[in-house]
Amino acid sequence: YVQPICSPTRSALLSGRYPFTIGRQHSVLSPGEPKGLDLQLKLLPQALKESGYHTHAVGKWHLGFCSWDYTPTLRGFDTFYGYYTGSEDYFTHQRSRDLDSKMDSCNNVNYCYDLNNSTAGKTTGTRKQEWLDLRNNTTPDSSQDGVYSTYMFASYVEELLRSRSAEEPMFLYLPLQSVHAPLQVPDNYTTPYLYITDTNRRTYLGMVSAMDEAVGRVVAALKTTGHYDNSVIIFTSDNGGSEKHGGNNWPLRGHKATMWEGGTRGAAFLHSPLLPNPGTISHQLVHVTDWYKTLVGVAGGDTPTQTDGVDQWASFIGSEPPPRTHMVYNIDNTTDFQAGVRKGKYKLLVGPTGKGDWTPPPELRVSSDTAPLLQSVIDFSSDFHSHTARLLSKQPFTKADLARHPLYDPVLLQTLPTDVDGLKDGSNELSPSEAGSQTGLKSSSQVFYVPQSKTKKRQLISAKSGSLDVEGINISRVDIAKISNIKYKNKHNQRTQGEWSTEDFKGGAADKIKTTSDEIWASDLQAAIQLLQQLANTNDTKIQLYNVEEDPEERVDLVSVHVDVVEELLQYLLEELQRYVPADIFPEVPEASPDNFDGVWSPGWC
Repeated sequence: YVQPICSPTRSALLSGRYPFTIGRQHSVLSPGEPKGLDLQLKLLPQALKESGYHTHAVGKWHLGFCSWDYTPTLRGFDTFYGYYTGSEDYFTHQRSRDLDSKMDSCNNVNYCYDLNNSTAGKTTGTRKQEWLDLRNNTTPDSSQDGVYSTYMFASYVEELLRSRSAEEPMFLYLPLQSVHAPLQVPDNYTTPYLYITDTNRRTYLGMVSAMDEAVGRVVAALKTTGHYDNSVIIFTSDNGGSEKHGGNNWPLRGHKATMWEGGTRGAAFLHSPLLPNPGTISHQLVHVTDWYKTLVGVAGGDTPTQTDGVDQWASFIGSEPPPRTHMVYNIDNTTDFQAGVRKGKYKLLVGPTGKGDWTPPPELRVSSDTAPLLQSVIDFSSDFHSHTARLLSKQPFTKADLARHPLYDPVLLQTLPTDVDGLKDGSNELSPSEAGSQTGLKSSSQVFYVPQSKTKKRQLISAKSGSLDVEGINISRVDIAKISNIKYKNKHNQRTQGEWSTEDFKGGAADKIKTTSDEIWASDLQAAIQLLQQLANTNDTKIQLYNVEEDPEERVDLVSVHVDVVEELLQYLLEELQRYVPADIFPEVPEASPDNFDGVWSPGWC
């Protein structure tokens, strides 16, 4: 799992910390923003240098550069070859103010899908002025004009490996520019995809092919220079794909900048001659913060005590069970309160979640012959009983998928509709926008409504650590201390509806304990929800629960089925809120203009 957008994921990778604990949870770092990744943090390369490693960064930084102190060569890297900002032209290695607004505004769900500034080949359009953003260590490099960045970075790594001794420990951080917008690639890479009529998708796939070639070149160079036999290679994405820029997360729900699985469930692999079990497919829970502790552990070093990651190496090689059982997707109270947490197989989402479509890639022809969309989702295990599964009855792909699996409930199968128009055998290729409009895929989500108390707020004291002030709101867990201990003796009394009225919560959380488990739950959960409402400053708190092991596509909202799980995950969320640090964001300043630095994006203005 990774963060929904770029800078937060990179900060989590290099610091081992959840972004919400270091102020990096809300947005990417803008080029003119006088801030960067907290200088008090010991980053991964700094920890590895303490174990005798030489450290090198090649590619995209995007963690701040207003001061030299924020730049790679002062954050633990011996060398750096790449660019400081979040995006630029792949061929000229320049970015303009137009790119500032068009590319880096993808910092939350409200903006991400307003972007479209790319074409196949070199980017075209109206751009008033462009400035260089390419450095060899701290020196601007204008010698690579016209060289595709994926080639350029692969060539630099090849030369780096040839120039050093394989006997010396090395950490190489290679965050390639690919496959971020703008969509650009030499034409020969799009040739295999000419059958795809969607230009953005075709170019994007060409970029993936070019990136794959570059990774192959790096691995080949590791072998020819003698580095490979003692290497550990990790490949990971930094967020879900942006469908507006050719990416696709099908069959997962959502996209970049959202906490749906499509925005956070990344692709990753681990490769090493040292692994005793090559070819293994692991389904264990891994978060991007884990790489810090795992790599420092492999190197024989010590990690800071304040890290959110766990050392996964023993589980990767099969000597110990997976160590991670829970994680935080994100917590952000900068504008709208949004949060996501997971324990075991359950994922809880609180607050607005953003666009959550299931969008087939434009090259996919959806028909009854399509591979099962839901896979093992509707297996009628502990979660998916018939009454819950029937919530899928309005989802057009479901019947075709279930029909291929006769073990599924035949009664349910009869209730599902036939394929919708335009999705039958022989249908034409769908563009992303057409797919969204024709499928109309939706899920059944609940909204809990709890009236805000009109009385004065209580002074809440945490039994664990005194009191906590989050952006001026004093919160704690006294009124919800019983949440995780509530037992349901009468399961038939559990609520099955997600809409609540004032009558459901007469008396409030401070009243004496009621006599039925149902009333106890209502009283205690009310307090938890009211606490979140105080943070969100709204009476409508949307809470959703998914079993992402059996339902990775997030189609069946279980919030009204497993209220005990909702309670447990809400308590976990509130515990994590005690570590919340407000987002560290600042408006851009004119001092950052490259016009002040001979036309080069440069540090020295904060």
